[in-house]
Amino acid sequence: MIIMPAIDLYNGQVVRLTRGDFSKMTAYSNDPCAIAQYFKDVGCTHLHVVDLEGAKSGEPKHLDTLSEITKLGFITEYGGGVRSREAIKDVMQAGAFRVMIGSLLFKTDGMSKELFEEFGNKLMPVLDTKGNRVVVSGWKKQTNLSPRAALVKLYKEGYKVFLVTAVDRDGDLQGPDLELYRNLVGDSTSIIAAGGISCIDDLISLKDVGVAGAVVGKAVYEGSVNIGEALKIARQ
Repeated sequence: MIIMPAIDLYNGQVVRLTRGDFSKMTAYSNDPCAIAQYFKDVGCTHLHVVDLEGAKSGEPKHLDTLSEITKLGFITEYGGGVRSREAIKDVMQAGAFRVMIGSLLFKTDGMSKELFEEFGNKLMPVLDTKGNRVVVSGWKKQTNLSPRAALVKLYKEGYKVFLVTAVDRDGDLQGPDLELYRNLVGDSTSIIAAGGISCIDDLISLKDVGVAGAVVGKAVYEGSVNIGEALKIARQ
């Protein structure tokens, strides 16, 4: 299992939301690159970067920061406000290894297939879930798809790696939605889990479920998960 520390960006700051609520935002640093360097120094190889400002506005707002972070040598996944082909290309040019997309996939019936044909698995579908439905547009709009139905549809089109976030648990440190991931993990897909991770035991539980990776955010910033210990658990 791969540990992916999260750097969520808003107005140039490293922040965290609680349950996707922009009115419940906590700022942790004014220096995203320093935070990234710390993660590099303790041994992280992957980084999960979310442009929350971009998610809210509908276009990426932190590509310069992304460019600086990727120079540190991370395998970086980046998302937030990536709602056009041009934005995908801009994020790739800024150095992202994989681009996270959500809203754009569900814009029209044929969009997700067209995007895969153009960009392949450089794209990672983001299945943000609330009340057993996928939500988009900065978690403000609900689709009529369950996480399972969305995954099956996208898998048939060629997608293999998925970020699945339990938005109802994101940032609340109440533990991941293990049942959600049990319902999605399969031999031919790679699931990256996010939302609710609060301690090392949560990471062990996710590893037992069979997810390919786990995004750790608030728990690291609040000190309930030691990132070095998390890396050891993931490698066992």
